[in-house]
Amino acid sequence: MQERPVYLDLTKIRLPMSAFISITHRLSGMYVFFITLPLILHIINKTTSSKSEYEKILVDITSISFFSFFVFISIAVLWYHVLTGVRHLIMDFFHIGESLTGSHYSSIFTVILWSLTSLILFGYLFVL
Repeated sequence: MQERPVYLDLTKIRLPMSAFISITHRLSGMYVFFITLPLILHIINKTTSSKSEYEKILVDITSISFFSFFVFISIAVLWYHVLTGVRHLIMDFFHIGESLTGSHYSSIFTVILWSLTSLILFGYLFVL
């Protein structure tokens, strides 16, 4: 009779990059549903209520503040979710990158593309 493992050290388990992307895609979906969607709906509600509210939200988003950083993070998470979702759809429908090597490189490409485009958006919003 074999004994069951008593302690499983999760820090020793090394997930493949494609598994990491899949897990973070699900987590980003929850963030988008519970945080980003209500935030965007709140911003749309405020900006359509009056011209002064629109100008106030515009200033709040373009200035460096906690609110603008929170909006940027929420948009970046939404963008990550979209990119990883498109990656999954390409793998499922077109059967491109289904091998271990293909899924590894497509996940690295997705993370690099997300990082670069998020940095460009950050620079556009806050630096320019």
